[in-house]
Amino acid sequence: GDDLGTCTFVKARHVLCEKQGKINEAYKKLQEGWLDNGDKVPPAEFAKVAQEFSECPSGKKGGDLGWFPRGKMAGPFQEVAFNTPVGATSAPFKSTHGYHFILCEGRKN
Repeated sequence: GDDLGTCTFVKARHVLCEKQGKINEAYKKLQEGWLDNGDKVPPAEFAKVAQEFSECPSGKKGGDLGWFPRGKMAGPFQEVAFNTPVGATSAPFKSTHGYHFILCEGRKN
């Protein structure tokens, strides 16, 4: 397998919105374009949605967080990031910062 849950580093993009309504609107764009058809969201398209919707400074870079180690991100964010298969987009979830969804781009030990 791809060592789900045991890898040490993950590479991810995310969208962060303070309000649930806004994150749902952003996620809907990905659902309509790809997810509803069972397709993976291309990173370039995820980046466009991040630039348009994300309230995190990373939004300007298409939501790119780069590689980060286990233990760096707050609880729910880490949980989702390390359990989303490479190439997949998570469902929206709540953290201490607001509402997010994540595109996992890689994992390594």
